[in-house]
Amino acid sequence: MQPQQRKNQQKMLSKQISAVSSSSSTAMSTTTGTNVNTATSMKEAERLSSDLALFLSNPTLSSGLADGSLDLKSYSSTIQSELNTLEKDCIEIYKQNANTISSLREDMTECDAILASLQEMLLGFQADLGGLSGDIRALQQQSQTLGVQLTNRRGAEANLRKYLSKIVIPPSLADVICKGQVDATFLKCVKELETKYRYLNAKANTDGNDSSDHNRENTPIVSYKDDIDPLTTPSGSEMKEHITKLRKRAIMRCRTYFLQT
Repeated sequence: MQPQQRKNQQKMLSKQISAVSSSSSTAMSTTTGTNVNTATSMKEAERLSSDLALFLSNPTLSSGLADGSLDLKSYSSTIQSELNTLEKDCIEIYKQNANTISSLREDMTECDAILASLQEMLLGFQADLGGLSGDIRALQQQSQTLGVQLTNRRGAEANLRKYLSKIVIPPSLADVICKGQVDATFLKCVKELETKYRYLNAKANTDGNDSSDHNRENTPIVSYKDDIDPLTTPSGSEMKEHITKLRKRAIMRCRTYFLQT
C-alpha cells in the first residue's frame, strides 16, 4: 500500500504544481488592478511562475510526475550534487587558468589605457582641425578682400594712366613745338596739344565759355565724361599753365611762319 500511496501523493503534487502555476499567473494579472501586492511580491510571483512553467515543460518530468515514478526528493538531491560538481569543476578550471586570466586582465587594462590616450589624441586633433578651419576661413576672407583691393587698384591705375595721357605733355611734343620745323609733324603736335587743352577746359567749354572760340576755330570740343573736373586737381591746374604757355608758343611760331611766307 505504501508505493500506491506515494504514487497518489506525487500525482496530487503534480496537480498542485499545475494549480500553483495557473494561480500565480492569475495573481500576476490581478495584482495590478487591485494594488494589493507590492512590487517585490510581483517579481517573486513572476519568478515562481516561470520556474514552474519551465519545470512542467520538460516531458520527462511531466510524465514522471503523472505516473508517480519520479521521486522529487531524490531528483532534488541529484540536481544539487550535479551543481556542486559543476561548481568544483569551474573553480578548478579557474585555478588552472588563473595566470592566463590575470594576463588577459592586464592586457585589457593596457588596452583601455591605450584607447583612452587615443581618444585624447583624437580630441586634440579635432580641436586643431577646428582651429585650422577658422584660420582657413580667415584666409579666404582675407584673400577675397585682397582680390577686391587688387581689382580696385588695377581699375584706378587704368583710369589714372588714361587721365595722365590726356594732360601730360611728352618731351618730344614740346621739342617739336618749340624748336622743330613748321611742317606736318608740327601740325600733328599742335593738334595733339589742342586736344589736351580742350580736355582741361572741357567743363568750361560745356558751360559755353569758349563757344565763340569753338565756332571761330571749328575745332571739335572734347566732351568731359569723368566725375572729377581736371582743373580741380593739382596735376590739372599745373598742366593747364604749361599747356597754355606751349599753346601760345605754337601760335607765335605759326604767326611767324605765315609772316615769313
